[in-house]
Amino acid sequence: MTIPTRSAPRHTIGALAAVFAAALLTAACGLLDTQQPNIIDPGTLNSPAAAQSLRNGALADFAFVKDGDGTQFVDGLILVAGLLSDEFVHSTTPPSQQEIDQRTTATINPSLSDVYRNLHKARAGAELAAEALLQFPADTTTGSETPDIAEMQSIAGFTYLYFGEDFCSGVPFSKVRGDTLTFGQPETTPEIFTTALAKFDSALAQPGLANDDGSITNLALVGRARALLDLGQYTDAADAVVDVPTDFAYDTEHADSPLKLQNAIWSYTNSGLWSVSDLEGEVGLPYRSANDPRVPYTDTEDTGLDLITPQFNLDKYPGASAPVPVADGIEARLIEAEAQLQAGNRSGMTAILNDLRHTAISPALPNLSTPGTQDAAVDQLFSERGFWLYATGHRLGDMRRLIRVYGRDSESVFPTGAYHKNGTYGPDVNLPIPIEELNNSNSHGCIDRNA
Repeated sequence: MTIPTRSAPRHTIGALAAVFAAALLTAACGLLDTQQPNIIDPGTLNSPAAAQSLRNGALADFAFVKDGDGTQFVDGLILVAGLLSDEFVHSTTPPSQQEIDQRTTATINPSLSDVYRNLHKARAGAELAAEALLQFPADTTTGSETPDIAEMQSIAGFTYLYFGEDFCSGVPFSKVRGDTLTFGQPETTPEIFTTALAKFDSALAQPGLANDDGSITNLALVGRARALLDLGQYTDAADAVVDVPTDFAYDTEHADSPLKLQNAIWSYTNSGLWSVSDLEGEVGLPYRSANDPRVPYTDTEDTGLDLITPQFNLDKYPGASAPVPVADGIEARLIEAEAQLQAGNRSGMTAILNDLRHTAISPALPNLSTPGTQDAAVDQLFSERGFWLYATGHRLGDMRRLIRVYGRDSESVFPTGAYHKNGTYGPDVNLPIPIEELNNSNSHGCIDRNA
């Protein structure tokens, strides 16, 4: 199989910069009372400008929960999931973060609570923005329909994907509309992925995509394929991304200042808080020892802030303003490769992986040999996914899929044995629902902690 090579736009969303953009837009359109700038004129809420303000805020919330920020007060989901998986090791001191790294996360854990709450905020914000934009689908200047509704539905879809891939079964999804709070019922992991799929299908059905430059369409297609992959529908997943160009990317965007706009993955790893892992717990991937250019790092020849853990800084995001992928064409090809694996076509899978190694990175990586067994092919595919998608929020879901779909034992997938600071690794293969959710009378915590 050859990889499509036609070009595609690289789309970025403005991270928390969107907060400031929303404030400026709101003030410029007269939504705020100029004498009391924290008071919104109720008469202007039902307007195109208000809908755009909700969109900007939703993009900001999504970037914040996915990537975190440079204040280092609230961890992002990529960082937290990277600790629980084999991507990062904890090189600082807060015990709440160490619990996650050690696979022993309690339901009373501030790092867990922050990322869970912020992911729900991003989910609710994207859904509310989509509803508002549906009332004003046309650009006020050109009169043509915009892809903004599809973008918001896709962003909502990704929040459901993150809940399904990173958290235990049983997450409820509550809604607030006006003065009414409706508590959600616990949903199983397959139900969450099904909801995500419906969001992407709704996005792809929006007429505004006719005026899209390809960015939002491809975002929705990759998201749809990821949901289908999680649901075990491999052929459909591959079919969904067949037209997504390999050079497509949709990123969250960051800036050097203020701290709230910084890329926290860069900030944490360059401040001695998170260190790039290597063969963590005897079974993790060799992110450092492989000397693979897809996971560039710097050996500081020092320890992290805990004065124990050797500090290796991740260079994949080379600065505070580095963008972070949400979805891209490389992932599309990897989904196609997994469909070939599922079909028993190991040579077809390897051909896709080798095309990527030649076309998606410079200088090209050497060719892989076609695996002789299906188990070896699984190892090869998930290793390639681990290196291509390092620190993008995919690895924890991949590790769980290795257990759930490919029959691997959890202790052969997740770090196990002696923990590098003290004690041993625990049994966690996902994040639990934090204790605060018990305020929802429908929720009783995780249905189970299975992969």
